[in-house]
Amino acid sequence: MTKRSKIILIVILVTAIAALLFTLLFNMVWIRSRKGALSKEEAKLRYPYSQLSATEKALYGTLCTGIENYEEKIRLPGTFDKKTYERVFLLICEQEPQFFYLDSVYETAELMDTATMRYDVPKEDIGMMKAALELDADAIISAANAETDDIRRLLAIHDGIADRCTYEDGAYQDEAYGCLEEGSAKCEGYAKAFLYVARRAGFNVMAVTGTINGTENHVWNIAEVNGKYYNIDVTWDDSTQYNGHTTHGCFAVPDTIFGDHYADLTAFQPPTCEDDSQNYYALNMLMAESAAELPQMACTWLNDPMMLEFRLENDAAVKEVAAKLATWSEMRDAVKLASGAMTYRAFMDENRRVLVILPS
Repeated sequence: MTKRSKIILIVILVTAIAALLFTLLFNMVWIRSRKGALSKEEAKLRYPYSQLSATEKALYGTLCTGIENYEEKIRLPGTFDKKTYERVFLLICEQEPQFFYLDSVYETAELMDTATMRYDVPKEDIGMMKAALELDADAIISAANAETDDIRRLLAIHDGIADRCTYEDGAYQDEAYGCLEEGSAKCEGYAKAFLYVARRAGFNVMAVTGTINGTENHVWNIAEVNGKYYNIDVTWDDSTQYNGHTTHGCFAVPDTIFGDHYADLTAFQPPTCEDDSQNYYALNMLMAESAAELPQMACTWLNDPMMLEFRLENDAAVKEVAAKLATWSEMRDAVKLASGAMTYRAFMDENRRVLVILPS
């Protein structure tokens, strides 16, 4: 073999070895970048997760596992830039209510292969608190499972959470734990509680952060039922103005009558909610085309006699009802028949065309 041939052979061998090493290294990085992603069963209950890239999903799953195990240092499945890490971490804070003990304060660097976690609750207390949260959720789910279909199961979960909680300050007011276990929460706590219970019951549910009319910060939910998506706001349906009664104007409604809720699209793009056939009033035949229909509906009321609620089919009916409320003798007589009360207070949600009557 000539000297030239030897050189060519060496070059070929070196090139082949380099290619092999590069392939092995690439595969190791590729595998590591995807290791830790959620299972298919977990993923199908998490709509926002579906909008992540493969490497972001791996980061999401790895962080969830580390937080579940109360790890203070979590080795990431690759190297991530600050923006990507922040997006995924904050999404976990919003969409994983079982991590009520996670501090939302976090550390970042321009490039990260390890994450530092902070926790608000001592490790020795986590087990007991998780068990209490699970018992609360399972009690609501048990009652909901008596219903005949999924939308009514979801409605029972909505009502079960509202019955357990009051809109007020609390130690865990922004967490599912505060809403379900302590009975006090703000909008984020309500939304996380609904997310926790409904997901545990097998529903694909998400928390949506945003504002009301572009000003006041707010959090609500979107849930999937039989392939369709619905807006749900338990906080607004549990308003203190209704004297402890749960209303349903914000249950399973479409975007067309949810226009005062503006979603923040930074973390993910919520699905479109179009169907209006599964709202509370449609399910219970409490929809009216005109004001004239409402007194008869009140006379035959079969639910809580100390709160009557209806939804109007169109804006013209809303204006008609609003004009009658102060001197509506037919409704006063109907309310007396339904509840025994001589007077009532009325609330009109014009955006959702809902009338709520509280006999008094």
